[in-house]
Amino acid sequence: MAGRKQDRLAAMAEAEAVPAPDFAAAEDAPDEDGPAPHLPAPCPVTPLGVNGKSLVFLDGLNQIQTAPTKCDKGDLMLWFGNDYLEAHYATEGKERWDQRKAQVALVEDCRNLGIFNPKGRVFGRGAHRGPNGGRELVLHMGGRVVVADPAQRREQDKLTVSRAGAVTVGGERLFYPALPSLTPPAPRPATANEAHDLMATFEQFYWVEPDAAPLVLTGMVAQMFICGALRWRSHAWIVSPTGSGKTTLQTIIREMLGNWCLHTEDASEAAIRQVLNDDTLPVLVDEAEPHDKQEKLQALLNLMKKASSGAKIHRGGADHKAQEFTAQSCFLLSSVLHAPLRGEDRNRLAILEMRKVPDNAPPLELEMATWRTMGRKLHRRMIEHWPRWDETYEAYKRAIAGHGFEGRHQDTFGTLLACADLLLYDHGVHHISSDSAAPGRERVAQAVAIVRPMMERARSEARSDVERVLLHLASSMLPGSNGNPPEPVGLWIERAMELVHSASEDPSAFETAPVINEKARAKLKSHGLRVVSLTQKPDQRQPSVSDPPAEDWRGSYLAVAYASNTPLCELFKGSDWAGGAWVQSLGKIEGVQKAKVRFAGSLDNAVCVPLHLFEPKEGE
Repeated sequence: MAGRKQDRLAAMAEAEAVPAPDFAAAEDAPDEDGPAPHLPAPCPVTPLGVNGKSLVFLDGLNQIQTAPTKCDKGDLMLWFGNDYLEAHYATEGKERWDQRKAQVALVEDCRNLGIFNPKGRVFGRGAHRGPNGGRELVLHMGGRVVVADPAQRREQDKLTVSRAGAVTVGGERLFYPALPSLTPPAPRPATANEAHDLMATFEQFYWVEPDAAPLVLTGMVAQMFICGALRWRSHAWIVSPTGSGKTTLQTIIREMLGNWCLHTEDASEAAIRQVLNDDTLPVLVDEAEPHDKQEKLQALLNLMKKASSGAKIHRGGADHKAQEFTAQSCFLLSSVLHAPLRGEDRNRLAILEMRKVPDNAPPLELEMATWRTMGRKLHRRMIEHWPRWDETYEAYKRAIAGHGFEGRHQDTFGTLLACADLLLYDHGVHHISSDSAAPGRERVAQAVAIVRPMMERARSEARSDVERVLLHLASSMLPGSNGNPPEPVGLWIERAMELVHSASEDPSAFETAPVINEKARAKLKSHGLRVVSLTQKPDQRQPSVSDPPAEDWRGSYLAVAYASNTPLCELFKGSDWAGGAWVQSLGKIEGVQKAKVRFAGSLDNAVCVPLHLFEPKEGE
């Protein structure tokens, strides 16, 4: 047998090499010449291909259409225009043109182009980045498309304006279909002084953090003009009491953005997705109060989380077909109070707190028409300074990292500060000039130092799911007995590790002997919790479980039962860990072990958490 195997191996080694298949010649590769189009040129309609049973094409108004093959006469007139159809498909009799011939020509031309998937090739209104990680900034304004290409050497070539429809960007043919027009940016950009005037206006409001908040809000407004082109989008939440001037502030921001934003006071996450569709416009949500329909607000926060990184969202449609949506908007929320935030939500947000306006404060005199004009000029300034975006963003991320902030805080505040930099300064962060009022390195360090307290607060509030589940468990209330009020789990754990004095067996004795608090331990067991010691023997798959001595916080564990324990499920009911999800979060803790543990009844699976995580700290 071994000899035959060696013979086969030798034959394989001596065999002539055969080239791998050439997948470039696959059946869906485009034919270089292709069949001649059936629709006579010049044609107002641009066939794109077929998607399922539908034709995909740009109509005479450059709107993208996904239409069935039926092609009624009225539809053809809407797409092509009557003049074209009469000129090329004229017929005798009452019918002035042949609907059947026009229909066949459109169907054949779409079919010959093959399958067309609009995802990744069709873009809505707002800002976009060039394809394949390119540096181009593309602004889809509804009827026109502006491309800012930093690679162009001549100033007059840096901006190109095309009619909405098929546009070549970075050597790739992409589609920006005609949609309701947005107000174009101004012909001339705002100056750096005008941008500083904007921040000075924000400084007139009463902030809890008067240095950081105006700078961050300036960056937030700047980001809104280009948010769809960024690889990371930051969000902000303005928290203010009644009488803080929040309405005036919101009005200024809305006037500057004009129709370049989606503004709402009451909309569900699904409604926002459907209104945006492929648009990358910023979203302003007023009155986002946490007590008003919490589930709806949590869904909105989840959409914001996805929008930060531009994640794809899939939802089922009424036609039983999945709909794909890419969230690429930044969100500005405002309310009296902000909602409780998970760590992954908090580290994407800058929270800007306002104070109530003092009774003797002079009113702000603001001409709103001025802000409409200023918004268009600031928009143009962001386009003009787009070529220095990448280096500016990286400079602020490095500076923030230098203060010990990681990942998401670098992304969130690096984006906001870099956007503010593009508005406030005429030169890049690495520009060296004797007449530069603010050298790049100094201004970056100064801006990060100003915002550092805000970042520290964000980091302290952005608890991980592990920190939150431990806090939830320790603060959960166990019902009292014999008329006593409920008390938290953390207090019962502390009692379970204490020695208590019990009455001596000798009635004549005056002293009592310290013993383990069995009452506290029994209380924990009745709710799927138990303090334990674990001993692992070489021949055992799981450790042995025993009761720990008192005050042994470092060598003991808290055994937490699985979802089969009904009383424990009640402690997590309505939380992020309902249904047993606490096992996953607790399982991430370093040093955790799993074991079979007896609680108040039979043996149960348990995750055993190092007990010192629940040990009361000195001074608490």
